[in-house]
Amino acid sequence: MKNGRHFLFLFVAFTIACGQGASSSSSDSAAAMAAVEQYRQAWLNGDTAAALARISNDIRILISGFPDIAGREATRELFVDEMETYSVPVLTLNHQDFIVRGDHAIDIGTYEETQVPKTGGGAAAPIQGRGRFMSIWRKEGGEWRIVRYMLNALPAQPTPPASR
Repeated sequence: MKNGRHFLFLFVAFTIACGQGASSSSSDSAAAMAAVEQYRQAWLNGDTAAALARISNDIRILISGFPDIAGREATRELFVDEMETYSVPVLTLNHQDFIVRGDHAIDIGTYEETQVPKTGGGAAAPIQGRGRFMSIWRKEGGEWRIVRYMLNALPAQPTPPASR
């Protein structure tokens, strides 16, 4: 029970701290959501520079099954490797919660993507992925940038049986 109260205290303190001193305006929410869309478009276009423009220098990326990725250089290496290996013709984000308070935004939802390997002469099958995401954005110098990014894959959805 003590741990539960400790968690509740931290949650309430975080909620109060995030809301102090600034309330979100619709312009902050719109600007943060525009940054999310710019980031998504960077992946669809295979534009490493545009994707990197949306991350903070102190970014941490947490992906289930992989070591944590910390900092701009490690993130650049990840993005370059991913974009050189795959094209991403489909990346759908289903935002379940989008919370903006002051200079921080939290985006929580699910994603569905298709990755197509760039090698293999077109014989390589596309990879379908789906999962949950949570990203924490921070306004830095008037620009929204990702400071924390967490992904966890969900199992593939079963194919419905064919109708007779």
